[in-house]
Amino acid sequence: MTKRTAGITGPLALTLGLVPVLAPTAGWAASLPTPPATGMLDGLCYDYVPKVEKTPTGVDANALPVEVDADRLEAKQGGTAVYQGDVKVRQGVRKFDSDYAQLDQQTKDVIAIGNIYYNDGQITVTSDKTLKSNLDTKNSELEEGKYQVHGSPVRGSAQRVTMTNNNQNITLEGAQYTTCPPGQEVWTLKAGSIDIDQNEVFGEAWNASLWLYDYPVFYFPYINFPIKDQRKTGLLYPGYTQSSGNGMELIQPFYWNIAPNYDATITQRFMDRRGLMEQVEFRYMLDPRHSGSLYAENLASDKQYDDLDSLNRYLDDGHRYLFNTRHSSSFMDGALRMNLDYTKVRDHDFNYFNDFSPKVGVQVDNQLQQSFRAGYYQDNWNLTTEARSYQILLPTARLPHSMLPRINHNYYHQGSWYDFALNNELTKFDYSGNQATAAQTGERYTATRLHLAPTLTMPLVDAPGYYLTSQYRLMYTSYNQDVPDSGQLYAYDRNLFTKDGQLTLKDGTISRTLPSLRLKGGFNFDRTLTWFDGKGTQTMEPEVQYLYVPYKNQDEIGIYDSTDMRQDYYSLFSDRRFAGLDRISDANRITTGLTSRVYDNVGDERLRLAVAQAFEMTPPKVRLYPSDSSSSSSRSLLSFEGDARVTDNWFAHAGTQYDTEHGEFNAGNAAVEFRADADRLVSQLNYRFIKDGNYDLEDPFNRNMAKDLNQVGLVMMAPIDRQWQAYGGYYRDVEQDINIDRKLGIKYDSCCWSINLSMEWHNKPDNVTMMPTSERTIGLQFEMKGLGSVGTGGRSVTLDTELLPYVRPFNLKDQQ
Repeated sequence: MTKRTAGITGPLALTLGLVPVLAPTAGWAASLPTPPATGMLDGLCYDYVPKVEKTPTGVDANALPVEVDADRLEAKQGGTAVYQGDVKVRQGVRKFDSDYAQLDQQTKDVIAIGNIYYNDGQITVTSDKTLKSNLDTKNSELEEGKYQVHGSPVRGSAQRVTMTNNNQNITLEGAQYTTCPPGQEVWTLKAGSIDIDQNEVFGEAWNASLWLYDYPVFYFPYINFPIKDQRKTGLLYPGYTQSSGNGMELIQPFYWNIAPNYDATITQRFMDRRGLMEQVEFRYMLDPRHSGSLYAENLASDKQYDDLDSLNRYLDDGHRYLFNTRHSSSFMDGALRMNLDYTKVRDHDFNYFNDFSPKVGVQVDNQLQQSFRAGYYQDNWNLTTEARSYQILLPTARLPHSMLPRINHNYYHQGSWYDFALNNELTKFDYSGNQATAAQTGERYTATRLHLAPTLTMPLVDAPGYYLTSQYRLMYTSYNQDVPDSGQLYAYDRNLFTKDGQLTLKDGTISRTLPSLRLKGGFNFDRTLTWFDGKGTQTMEPEVQYLYVPYKNQDEIGIYDSTDMRQDYYSLFSDRRFAGLDRISDANRITTGLTSRVYDNVGDERLRLAVAQAFEMTPPKVRLYPSDSSSSSSRSLLSFEGDARVTDNWFAHAGTQYDTEHGEFNAGNAAVEFRADADRLVSQLNYRFIKDGNYDLEDPFNRNMAKDLNQVGLVMMAPIDRQWQAYGGYYRDVEQDINIDRKLGIKYDSCCWSINLSMEWHNKPDNVTMMPTSERTIGLQFEMKGLGSVGTGGRSVTLDTELLPYVRPFNLKDQQ
């Protein structure tokens, strides 16, 4: 045996000469999308895939020493060097083996024959035939090569690989590509010939076909494909769905690569019960700090709205459209940031989002937000502004006031024994009633509001196990209010702001100054439990808060951005009874609460129970509207929150708000969940209750006929075996005895392909009639991993339904 570690240029050149031969195969494979991990099948599918090995950062792989082994070496000066028998060449992570190799030192021709093996840590190539290469011209030819990309199931073969023009032009004949494990080739992409010019972005393939098992199912006489990490103009995979509202839907997107920092997607969405909708999305990135998009949908004639008998008289021509623009910019190393999000549908198209579920737009309580935000941020202060308007998507609702604009200034300072904050706001509230409905006849009040709120927080006691903190705040608010005459004011507003037959709203300047005092303290006791091997811990954390805010009549001020706050355990310890600034409630209140936690032997939280109630020393007098009845209650609702991780697999949650004076529940929610692991087996039973939280189906416009919201739900994801998985959801309103949402799905997931079928029946809201309609949708998704997917719906299993998302409400520190 002959062994040399330096000075043998033949085998080294042979190794380096082989690298470009492999490059086209690796480049061709990498140009196709790499499949995502399947999760539950990783261990079953990819145990044959080699791991990626890289040369250490900063090390030149070509400068590393070369080790050559061979059973026999024959070489003549200026003649031919022949290596025979178990030829092995090693250079760092690079490995090259063959049975026979020879180098003509005059012509620089290299020939390697038999059991050719190459591994550079990124790809492995094997061949039982012949490799021919020239070290001067770099022209190379490999017969019957097979490749496997490392760290990925991408693999394939080529009957012949030819490289010319100093490795720039590559031709692969009889090439194949798949991500299926060996012996399980469900699908294979085959091409008669592939040409790659490495100076170009795209390669070309002729006579290409997609095979399922041994049968061709799709044929491409000619295709081109990216060989570099750049985008490509062309058709994207189509989508299909079926629903009772839109009928059969066929979706065909076309991608247009306009420039490196501009692109567009143009989609034809055909709905046989409505018509043809065009969707266009244009994206741009001026640089990484400035990017955005323009998006539009247009349905020229909706078959369901193109006659005078339509339920929505405003859409009798059937024309429906949506426009959205989004933009974000960053300046001065991120200190100055701007954001725009503007979405609009045709006026009076109240059901656009219910019918088409567009992927853009911020919709809250049937209000479509249109906003521009900008801010300058520093470590201890910031200055922000926002202009916000709305498009209402309910014909009987009033448009909220627009903020044109709101300017906020916040300053923070932390001293050695105190914290100081200054929160200032200046907002102009305007109103544009261009979307007039039956509920919007007349004029609305507007205003400009200035609010200043310096806050001083001082800890009085701060010791291990107990604390007492005081907070002092002065709130000054000034309104420059414009109120129309009583005869011109909206009738709805007149009713809300009329007291003793007089309109309470005041035109002109109104000022309000209110101080507040807040004291909050608590203890933390703990003890050792015999649970969890005697190393468990239980805590008892009582806390109490006193809040004082004097009373000031605020009936002269309109309501611009305020509403009642949802009451729960945490809101009872807030210093606000109303969200927004138009109403600051008087308070002379003591809030008490008790939290108990249980920790296991490794410090994970396994149980949390919390109960709280507030007691009014003086019943609050401030009301949201003057027409609201006064509150005489001396106690708040009793709020309870509980979370438990009973075992490693079982979780539970419960929360209630109980009226102790009237002896009735106002709200409640509960959930029990079993989770075997993160991806495979999940089952959750949930419940929620809100008193008077739902409208009456027989009289949906009469809020005096409101019914309790009383809903139960069940979601489940369960494996049938290692490849089959079933999932579904069921939600029912017990009070109204109707099904809200039902979903059933099944997915087959193999190593290289999957199919996902789902069916759903839900009560689609109707914002015009307020009567939901039953909607059925069918989704089918077929995916060839590493190649693409056809159909609609997600590739992965989801427990979200059309109307309700899947939520894990378990508020524990160690929740998974």
